[in-house]
Amino acid sequence: MYPMEHTEKRCSMQNDTETKIKQDLLVEIQNLEQNYSVIAGFIAGKDYDVTTIGTSIQSFRDSLSRASAFVLALYNFKGKRVNIPWEPLFTNLDYALATLSTSPKKAAVQVVLSMAKDQFEQVLSYFSALKESLK
Repeated sequence: MYPMEHTEKRCSMQNDTETKIKQDLLVEIQNLEQNYSVIAGFIAGKDYDVTTIGTSIQSFRDSLSRASAFVLALYNFKGKRVNIPWEPLFTNLDYALATLSTSPKKAAVQVVLSMAKDQFEQVLSYFSALKESLK
């Protein structure tokens, strides 16, 4: 293999990996948006059962973890560093999940999630802008 062919092959593999990361990130952003719609409805007073709320919170948290990893990987491909500023939201999600095992569940979880509303909106705003830049 000639040196130029090796470079082109490596570049193609990196582009394929970057494309796959972008696709996976878009899926996670969609998951975040869908789960947040349930969470936002609950914060606003919509009556959901505890299982639905718990599933939405856990799914949001899991998607946020994966999306964060994809963001870090994407920036790494570009040779840049990025700071993930939503650690407090992870903490609030953990509190909300822990609160689900207490009584009265719904009211307590609603309070915990309400306190994190600005953090949710900041994260979703960030990912919404990122989604547009990936198109």
